[in-house]
Amino acid sequence: MEKSTDEDTFQMQALEIREPDENFDPQKPPQSGEEYLMHMIYERKRCPAVVTKRSTKIKNNVASNGFELLTSQPPLPPHKCLLPTPEWRQAQIKCFKEARRRVGALRRELSVQHYDQSIEPPLTTDVNKWQQFCREQQPLLSTLLRLSQSDLELLLEMLSKWLQTPDDPTVSSDEPSTSAAAAAAAQKPLDLLEDAWLARWLYATLVCLHLPLEPHVFSALRYIARSCVLLRNELQPQELERAAPYNLIITLIVLVFAQSDFSVYL
Repeated sequence: MEKSTDEDTFQMQALEIREPDENFDPQKPPQSGEEYLMHMIYERKRCPAVVTKRSTKIKNNVASNGFELLTSQPPLPPHKCLLPTPEWRQAQIKCFKEARRRVGALRRELSVQHYDQSIEPPLTTDVNKWQQFCREQQPLLSTLLRLSQSDLELLLEMLSKWLQTPDDPTVSSDEPSTSAAAAAAAQKPLDLLEDAWLARWLYATLVCLHLPLEPHVFSALRYIARSCVLLRNELQPQELERAAPYNLIITLIVLVFAQSDFSVYL
């Protein structure tokens, strides 16, 4: 029987995704789901050994039991014009599921080819250094496929903390009055449009998470959805572009990760 080529090892293509050509710039951040898939095709051909065991270089210095119980639901969006259309939501879900399918196919292929499992990724226990790394580096498959499920869960928790909003119960409010301005600056949430690195890492981490998920991971997802709702609620009707990344993350958490009670915010 004739041996299949690398490209033939993937399942039948569900979406028409262009192959990277001479104009493709791997350093340019993807601006859409289609461009993200193109980056995946590019990275897939350059992916090194994958690690599945728990990294000894990462310790659980982000609270593993997750987040304080959120006793109140966010208010409904004040400006309905900022909500995504059903057609937009379905298009994003289709691209996201195609990305997850490709990641799954690549993982199976790497496993069949018996890549060296002993190499650990160059990770650190310092959360601040992790944030610096995420700010400066693209979420490449060559990095993410080296992370075990528990590492991905910890990364998701870190991302959720960086997205936190000032009125979340996990943000301390007992700062001395003389340092109120500094405390307010420290509590200023990141913006998923201006801080596009955070949106990219959130999306890529969600793509790479293994299903099914543990209950504490759903707590992190709900925390992220709540933060996105609160941040989107602060936007004005003319800020539709700024609402898009929040709508994307909320859509994925509701329609892919089955947190259906958040559907009222879509």
